[in-house]
Amino acid sequence: MMKNANNLDRRRFLQAALGAGLVWGGGVFPRMASAAPAPLTHRILVNLMLDGGPDFRHLIVPAFDTAGGSFGNLYWTYRRRAHRLGAGNNPLRRRWEDDYYPITVGGDGWNSGLVDAGNLNTGVTFGIWREAGWLIDMFRAGNAALVFNAVGGTNRAHDLSTLMLNQGNLTSGLNDADRSGWGGRLARSAGRRSISLLSSPSAFNFGPVGDAPGYNPNAIDNRDLVSVDDAREMGLFDPAPDGSPHGDFNDKMARAAKSYYAGLRQEQIHQAYEKFMDHEAKVRAFGEQLQERLDDDTLPMPILLEALRNDVDGINPDPANNGSTGRRVLRSRGFASQVRNLHDVIVANDLLNPGVLAMRYGGWDSHADQRQTPTVLNQDPDNPFESRGIESGFRDIFGGQCGVQYGISPSNPDALHCGFSALWASLPPEDLQNIVITIAGEFGRQIRDNGGAGTDHGRGNLMLVISDGCQGGIYGEMFPDDEIAKYESSSRSPDISPRTEIDPLFAAVCDWVSPFSGAAVFPRTVGQGGTPMIELPGMFDGMLYDI
Repeated sequence: MMKNANNLDRRRFLQAALGAGLVWGGGVFPRMASAAPAPLTHRILVNLMLDGGPDFRHLIVPAFDTAGGSFGNLYWTYRRRAHRLGAGNNPLRRRWEDDYYPITVGGDGWNSGLVDAGNLNTGVTFGIWREAGWLIDMFRAGNAALVFNAVGGTNRAHDLSTLMLNQGNLTSGLNDADRSGWGGRLARSAGRRSISLLSSPSAFNFGPVGDAPGYNPNAIDNRDLVSVDDAREMGLFDPAPDGSPHGDFNDKMARAAKSYYAGLRQEQIHQAYEKFMDHEAKVRAFGEQLQERLDDDTLPMPILLEALRNDVDGINPDPANNGSTGRRVLRSRGFASQVRNLHDVIVANDLLNPGVLAMRYGGWDSHADQRQTPTVLNQDPDNPFESRGIESGFRDIFGGQCGVQYGISPSNPDALHCGFSALWASLPPEDLQNIVITIAGEFGRQIRDNGGAGTDHGRGNLMLVISDGCQGGIYGEMFPDDEIAKYESSSRSPDISPRTEIDPLFAAVCDWVSPFSGAAVFPRTVGQGGTPMIELPGMFDGMLYDI
């Protein structure tokens, strides 16, 4: 570019450079949008993919029971090694009582305001791992739907099951990678953008060919797709306004390139180059608007989100360490960056027009040492932020203020926030009302542990829908009676019973985000002439019944 700059009139080149300097220093670039955060006035979907197949029956468990042959007794007996527990009933009982928050579904103890689509009228008690404080709070508030025995993929192969889940198509094969993703189809139906918060977009984000609702889902057109690897570094590079023109090499090249293109736009150029020049101008203008919105001086990253990735003075995010004034909360810096990007896309939603946002958290293929413990790895038993296997991942995602675990008041500003909890505490309530989160893995794990303190690939799994707009509760049968016999079966690979396919579940989510889009995004839910794959009464359109 510097070589071609010699073809410009020198006076015009210097004038363009001077003008660019005035833009940097004086802020005279015409604003097309306010620099203030924009309220989220439309609904969006945030989809979190858990690569590897999470064992959600480690997170949500049946109550311990001493009665032989009961689900609660067989679960804890045959999952003892995966929980790193000794033999006998006492370690099992202590683990249940100390580490899980009990909730009774159905019967007299059922929490008012929550849907019981499993019709568990006699009452069933289950527990949520206590350090998943945000999930517990969301469930108790009626904003978390737990969908049991769901099927993300029809086999136990990571690649194919992941493709099925991302495409929202259980008939996909490995040769069908050129099909669109269900997130991309929803974004097209909503007339909004498909946003990837990852460094490399997944098939979930890929859009269909054509316009809604008559698009072709079996081909890919990514005109709606935007990758936001770092929202605060998007756009074309600009040097600091007070930087030295004789300083950093990148600064000098950026100044020269900006001046060169500004000068070119004043020249008579062939129409073949107009589209290219127009694209550069639009990208530069968009980047400047976005950076103005997300400038660290005018809109600093909220401190709870900053603490997810960096040390922050003045707060104590680790209540178990009295000497801590800035421990990083999350073990996964990648997931922390995604949560921060999610915040930035929301506050700049008028610029980015998000409809669907994709997140990813890996590391769930827990064939061994599923629950790593300090005694196993010689770690500090008083530091809850050492590696705990899949529990570290559950804490990163679902950890709230950990009030249940540490006895901290929810109003305590020093209380711990992990991923979604930090986001919920950093956004205004009116924005939260327009967000729905779906969380799933490509498949589940097996009923029993495998003898190596882990669990192997299975089929049925738990999927979650979390939103202030949904009717939380239980969907599907939590612990089916027909699984009891599987615990003592001679089969080497007993599966959790798969009963719920993804089509009607995610179609209901699509209809909430963009009315009447579900049938186009998931066409298998209609016109089959049979019974629904699963009943989803009350998830988004009112209570199942009055409690």
